[in-house]
Amino acid sequence: MQIYLGIMDIIEKYYLDPIRYGTGYNVVNTLTYAVILIIAAALLLKLIEKLKIKIDKKFIFALFPFMIFGGTARALVDGEIFPHTPLLITPGIYFTVAILTLSCMSVGLFLRRKYDFNKILLFSGSIFAGVNIILVVINIETIKPLLITLGLILIIMVPIYLFTLKFETFLNGNLYLIAAHVFDASTTFTGIYFYNYWEQHVLPSFLIGVTGAWIMFPIKIFIVILALYIAKDVEDENTKNFLKLVIFVLGIGPGTRNLSRIVMGV
Repeated sequence: MQIYLGIMDIIEKYYLDPIRYGTGYNVVNTLTYAVILIIAAALLLKLIEKLKIKIDKKFIFALFPFMIFGGTARALVDGEIFPHTPLLITPGIYFTVAILTLSCMSVGLFLRRKYDFNKILLFSGSIFAGVNIILVVINIETIKPLLITLGLILIIMVPIYLFTLKFETFLNGNLYLIAAHVFDASTTFTGIYFYNYWEQHVLPSFLIGVTGAWIMFPIKIFIVILALYIAKDVEDENTKNFLKLVIFVLGIGPGTRNLSRIVMGV
């Protein structure tokens, strides 16, 4: 009985209370969610390979609307426009988006003899994302955060783009991955520096507290470049591109949620 109560106390303290009271992440639930993400990603890769789906840039961009759907759905929960349900908050929202995506992929596989598989994904995902975007737009309080975010992305990405034009490196063709995380870093910086938001994740919160919100730019860029450098030696193209997909999701999803929250003032 004591062991059971102890386990329940841990679950309450480290998993349920942060969700109930919106206190952000802690070391325990962060590590747990990271392990869940790794396991889920590995299983998803196996499933995609079994379905004989080619993972390439077209496939990654076809999934882009589903990433927007996930980020906006989470923001709409924060704004109390969607109900506060485990299906739409971390880690449940990742499974919700995954199930929705797999369902649309199933339709695409059924119809791919007549229609382009990636176009079916893009179209179906755009419907779900479009509904959420409309809900965000009609609840916008200010567009200034959007303008600031776009300005920051341009300031950071233009020099990186010019560098890749001059030098042929493994970054060529992968700038969209860096841009995704620069987008995320820009929304974090905008929210904290201009609108008094706070970082919920453990390590970023610590680093921001020590150095300031600007630190997210070099950290994000460094991590993406390091991941791409490691991925370039992966021989299997599907596995390599799946890693890129994960990198893309981890930039676009949180960035979309951040920006949606800030423009809605929630």
